[in-house]
Amino acid sequence: MDLKGWEASLRDILPQVVAFRRDLHMHPELSGQEHRTREQVISRLSGLGLDMRAFEGCYSVMGTLRNGSGRCVAVRADMDALPVREETGLPFASLNEGVMHACGHDMHMAIALGSALWLSGNLNKWHGTVKWLFESEEETAGGGQRMVAQGCMRDPRVDAVIGQHMNPSWPVGTFYAKSGFQSGSSDELHLTVTGTACHGAYPERGTDAIVIAAQIITAMQSLVSRTISPFDPVALTFGTVEGGTANNVVCGEVRLSGTLRTLKPETREALRSRMKVLAEGIAAAMGGSASLDIRPSYGAVYNDPACYEKVRACAEALLGPDHLVEQPAPSLGVESFSYFLQETPGMYYDLGSGVGTGLHTATFCADEAVLLPGIALQCESVLALLKD
Repeated sequence: MDLKGWEASLRDILPQVVAFRRDLHMHPELSGQEHRTREQVISRLSGLGLDMRAFEGCYSVMGTLRNGSGRCVAVRADMDALPVREETGLPFASLNEGVMHACGHDMHMAIALGSALWLSGNLNKWHGTVKWLFESEEETAGGGQRMVAQGCMRDPRVDAVIGQHMNPSWPVGTFYAKSGFQSGSSDELHLTVTGTACHGAYPERGTDAIVIAAQIITAMQSLVSRTISPFDPVALTFGTVEGGTANNVVCGEVRLSGTLRTLKPETREALRSRMKVLAEGIAAAMGGSASLDIRPSYGAVYNDPACYEKVRACAEALLGPDHLVEQPAPSLGVESFSYFLQETPGMYYDLGSGVGTGLHTATFCADEAVLLPGIALQCESVLALLKD
């Protein structure tokens, strides 16, 4: 079915989807607080005959629709909003002061509702199982991790999972993606360097933690540039450095925090190990000590080539080749969609939501015209992936 055919097929569904999106946009909730959002999702989807399941420790929820035997495909939509004061001037702007759907998650949930409405109403066009994964805390802790740990990808086992994101850099309905690595992994770095404080006039009586920290920062940047291939993307950033009490006192302790972004799992593991050895070794050689705490965050998003080709073919047939843009290189931004990909192959793509201000800004607003191609592409992708 082409996009005009989908426009006719979704004519009765779109008003419900628009109303749902606007309600969500007016009542955004921060990560870990999505209680009303979850209630709205459960209310809309349970009425379609889906089996609903809530997850412990978060506000994530899953709807499952079984339609005979066959493969199982999952659709992911994130739920949380951001601590941003909305300045769009929309008639359905946020009613929660200082909280806004500035990343398009309201659109993601609305499109997922649209695909659930259509697929539940057209059971004669497919067979198998479809799961809708509504993920809380995507912007912070990643509710997907808890969902996977509690079995969302099992019973039945998910054979493929898809996700999408609004992209304000492209006109409405532009398909933007790539095969292979799409985005990177992230690790939080917390480094404590300990020396011995003393009077600044007699530095030989102490051990300067600031000087040690400076050496470690420089050495770690050299570690990246001289032990990792320039064709293997890595970004190492220390964003905060705190230490010292006065201008004439040799500093006894420095605390640093940063982020490590990588693509390949083997590069990630190698750098984690080397950075600890480097920090501890430099500090010890200079008479101090160092402790590096590495807290793993989201993994890399890898688009399975077979899934990519199927979804891309759907996008080309629906949107036309002029609306397909291949992402030229992976991003080192991160996405909690990676948790679902640890269990099964999948595909993550951006959908142009109208050229405008960027994500996470007070004036971001996705054009509601993206709902039609968004729902159509999601349905077509599910149908294609359900086929063996």
